[in-house]
Amino acid sequence: MRKLYLALTAAVITALTVPQLSRSGLALTSAEAVDDLNVYANVGSIMVWRDANNPLGLPGGLAGQVTAALIHPQTLLTAGHFAARAERELPPWVRVVVSFAPNALDQSTWIDLNRALGTCVAHPSFPRPCTPQSCPFDDADGLYEPGISDVGLCFLDQPAHGIRPAKLANGSLDDTRVPGTRMTIVGYGTTAPAPGGPADTSLYDGIRRWGTSTVDAVIDQNWVTFNRDPVGVCYGDSGAPTFFNGRVVAVASDGALDCVSADNRARVDSKEVRQWIKSQIDQRFGFRE
Repeated sequence: MRKLYLALTAAVITALTVPQLSRSGLALTSAEAVDDLNVYANVGSIMVWRDANNPLGLPGGLAGQVTAALIHPQTLLTAGHFAARAERELPPWVRVVVSFAPNALDQSTWIDLNRALGTCVAHPSFPRPCTPQSCPFDDADGLYEPGISDVGLCFLDQPAHGIRPAKLANGSLDDTRVPGTRMTIVGYGTTAPAPGGPADTSLYDGIRRWGTSTVDAVIDQNWVTFNRDPVGVCYGDSGAPTFFNGRVVAVASDGALDCVSADNRARVDSKEVRQWIKSQIDQRFGFRE
């Protein structure tokens, strides 16, 4: 089984020579609704576009996508397994953009991410080196990985205007009554295999969807699992925020190859993870009370 981050591999390293893995189709398995009314305006899609005129001879177009939440005017919260692959300087024939539109393929809504070193960063517990070809983060079992926080951040050069950032929860998942609680997840992921195989992103529709499921178990300060009743996560939902009482408690990490047998999410409400996120924002944009 492969993790959700396989929806974003081909465009994050200059020396890449293998095709990026991704799936296309409907987002969020058993999603309950399309966000036509833009209720979740602070949830966006990070997309990697590859120029056809690249030195590796790779096909041009959409190379992959993940989901992110704006948690500060210039900070995107997403999955660590994406951020770790984007920590390096990206090649000039790659364009990385984020859209906060209900349809992320609306180019008028695209905000460019700087391709320079330091634009994205993964939590320090995330294993490195992590490249599209090889990553110590176990992507074969569909299980959460103890001791690893699959949380990452990407930073915008300019504030995202007109969008109210989402707020992080503070220890909400520590409550012993949480198992069985229904929570909402919002993402731009994909489910149905494309006709051209796993590297084909031609059917990606760019639509933001949401759905609910209940907490299965809070594992530790880094992990929480969900029951997929009815919603589960799939390709490109990596980084999709889980909302509880209006605040983000976790981001999607692993839905397994079949997008049915697992739904492991990385906590962002724990004290240690929140402190790391705050420290990264403070370092780049200055301390704010």
